[in-house]
Amino acid sequence: MDPITHTAIGLTIAQAGGKRLTKNWLPVIILAAGAPDGDVAFAWPGSLDALQWHRHFTHSIFFAPVLALAVVLFVKYVLRRELQFRGAMILALMGVLSHDLVDLLTFRGMRLLMPISEEVFAMQIASFQDPVFYTLLGLGFAIPMLSNLVNQEIGSRKSSGVVSARVILCLCVMWFGVRYLFHEQAVAELNSRIYNGRSAKRVAALATTNPLRFVGLVEGQDFQKTLELNLLEAFDPEEGQPLYRPVPSVESGRAMRIAGNSRSAQIFLAWSRWPRWQVIRMDGETRWVVSIEDIATEPNRKRSRVVIHLDENYAIQSEVYERAKGFLGL
Repeated sequence: MDPITHTAIGLTIAQAGGKRLTKNWLPVIILAAGAPDGDVAFAWPGSLDALQWHRHFTHSIFFAPVLALAVVLFVKYVLRRELQFRGAMILALMGVLSHDLVDLLTFRGMRLLMPISEEVFAMQIASFQDPVFYTLLGLGFAIPMLSNLVNQEIGSRKSSGVVSARVILCLCVMWFGVRYLFHEQAVAELNSRIYNGRSAKRVAALATTNPLRFVGLVEGQDFQKTLELNLLEAFDPEEGQPLYRPVPSVESGRAMRIAGNSRSAQIFLAWSRWPRWQVIRMDGETRWVVSIEDIATEPNRKRSRVVIHLDENYAIQSEVYERAKGFLGL
């Protein structure tokens, strides 16, 4: 999710009662809600290294207390704000964990158990732009403001906004519960069909802005494909162009192995959930071009990929990372 969303969630948590834990709660919750994305400092945004470090150890639940402590110490000793240390730690930890929870809902997920495990956990039920979620968070700020304006006019006591914030958080949980049910239905639909005469080896459903519409990903014995799936419409498993896997010869297989061991390929493959390999020999030449692209994106849109060029002796000449704008990645 984007930084504004993470900040809004943190502020809603504070409004729901978290701000009572300490004085000067505002910088604590704002910094804590965005702290896990501090991993962007390890690489230039949009670079290949960003794939390696983003949603890395800073998103691990075991690192959450460290981030919370760092936020509290920064506010106390750098910003020089008075805090109740225990309450500030609890609030900061709530902010960090709220960030992790929301990222867990997305397709890319995160390495939740580092350093114990490198496994990526992802519920895959939330899109990176969810208008219903945004609306609910917006109401969390609008309702207390409107309520206080009305109370001011009639001379009533100012509302704390605690009840409305808690209701909004409950509605957010319920909304993602609905998203979960829709996602499970989409995955079941994909699994129940036959593709090119065979059952799929694995499938996935990427959530989109429309909670009833998904981008289906299918992997067969010798192909992959992306197709559109709308739960309100009939689903045709024959739609979408199959992307066939290359059948490597001895020479092309060697090129793929060497390219796959390159640094760029290793980073990309660790990030990509649905990689597609291609290998070609330049016309009239002995050079090789190996590309690995991530098909987990909207159909007919440019995909992120790495391209490795090898010479006639299979020595790597160049490694290029091409990042697609607006891709379902970070």
